[in-house]
Amino acid sequence: MLLSQNFIKDPFIVRELLNASLINSDDLVVEIGPGRGIITKELFSKAKEVIAVEKDQELYQLLIKKFNNISNLKIIKNDFLYWKLPDKKYKVFSNIPFNITAEIIDKLLKSNNKPVEIYFILQTEAAEKYVGGEIETQNSILTKIFYDVEILGQIDRTAFTPKPQINISFIKFVLKDQHQINPNLYQQFRDFVIFGFNQWKGDIFSAYKKIFSYQQFKSINKNLKINKLKPSQLKLEQWLNFFDIYQKFVPLSKKDFIDAFEQKYLKRIRVKK
Repeated sequence: MLLSQNFIKDPFIVRELLNASLINSDDLVVEIGPGRGIITKELFSKAKEVIAVEKDQELYQLLIKKFNNISNLKIIKNDFLYWKLPDKKYKVFSNIPFNITAEIIDKLLKSNNKPVEIYFILQTEAAEKYVGGEIETQNSILTKIFYDVEILGQIDRTAFTPKPQINISFIKFVLKDQHQINPNLYQQFRDFVIFGFNQWKGDIFSAYKKIFSYQQFKSINKNLKINKLKPSQLKLEQWLNFFDIYQKFVPLSKKDFIDAFEQKYLKRIRVKK
């Protein structure tokens, strides 16, 4: 049974997307969910090496039959979410299943060896959440720690089969030269940010009321001027400074509210579903 996915069907559009990327003949490129191989064919013509990771058995067999003599292509039968990422420099270029966008990007963000560039064909609404801007999102803050993110353009719905009922964008993530947080603290930062965005409170003070004392918040506001702002109104630098204060001055007993919050929150979401 084929997994739910909107496949791009026009090789010309794929070539245009690749030309808009920085992928070249020196690159190892990972493709997630290659499907029928429209993108795969263009990738192995442009890159030095391609690893295509396909979960669906029927599509995997089709790809093996179609590309059995391609020396710079490796086709892996696996679920990307459980597949071990390369231990050397690599890029990612994929038309991913839209329903697991967050899980795929989270896996890459949490990796010890992150791709230097990521190119995804995404639902426009999801792409905009990763870009953020005047109003930030949980996704944009967690991503901008490591990546500069940009929407490169829109893709016509008629380029896909089946034709999607949503708008589609082409998005680029480029790894920053310097990380803005110690990677070893990234999960703690994720828990801290996800906690704030999911308290359904009007402002930062209300969201973190049981974490920081009133006196601490007076001091925080004096230095950061954030207590009347919503979580979505804080920029990355403000989140980093806020997190630094949390790390240094909040007692362990109160940190228990936030430790492993992402995992607890995801469990709640699954139960509701």
